[in-house]
Amino acid sequence: MDVVETRSLTKQFGSGDVLVEALRGIDLRIGPSELVAIMGPSGSGKSTLLAILGGVDVPTSGQVLLEGTDLSELSDDERTLMRRRRIGFVFQSFNLLPTLTAEENVSLPLELDGIASREASERACRALELVEMSHRRGHIPSKLSGGEQQRVAIARALAIEPALVLADEPTGNLDSRQTGRVAKLLQELVEKQGHTIVMVTHDDAVGAAAQRLITIRDGLIDGDVRRDVNPPSRAIAVEEK
Repeated sequence: MDVVETRSLTKQFGSGDVLVEALRGIDLRIGPSELVAIMGPSGSGKSTLLAILGGVDVPTSGQVLLEGTDLSELSDDERTLMRRRRIGFVFQSFNLLPTLTAEENVSLPLELDGIASREASERACRALELVEMSHRRGHIPSKLSGGEQQRVAIARALAIEPALVLADEPTGNLDSRQTGRVAKLLQELVEKQGHTIVMVTHDDAVGAAAQRLITIRDGLIDGDVRRDVNPPSRAIAVEEK
């Protein structure tokens, strides 16, 4: 089964003379263990698509199927529960709580979902180990570099053991060296851990790190290129110098 699928997906904003067609019929299938980059010019619809894939917004028409469940048919509460348990989110601005340690930031969503503190802490530590941040688990965000904060944010997304991870410009606030490290980490999470990751990016080098590149223009898929082997990218080359 595909992890996520869209069928004739459309999204409109406004009406009449100010009607904006952000998405105009998106058919997309993403399988397990794929690293997919979505690219396109500003206003092309890529961020709108990511929001709908994550159940944050609903389409005007069409379907979004996550593990076979149509998100558009769920109530607001049911979509919230789906996001909390099956979709991990990574943001450009990290969105870490400044007074909590790395471990506490990662474990908090689990505890809010009713998981006992001890189990939440254990899962948080495992997720931090995956992103090579175990040694910094007791640090608050202000004591971490931008790249380290993003690694913690990725660990938070992984701790819920999601079916799908959605990353919105995950390297947008990072320098070239940290961009390389995060791009390489995302590759490894797919290749070695089997995660499914969809990211929106403006960075060609980060896009080149993906197994699959989808380009969107004017609300339509303009290209969908699969790569059997991930090519070297500027971002990864910078990190390894």
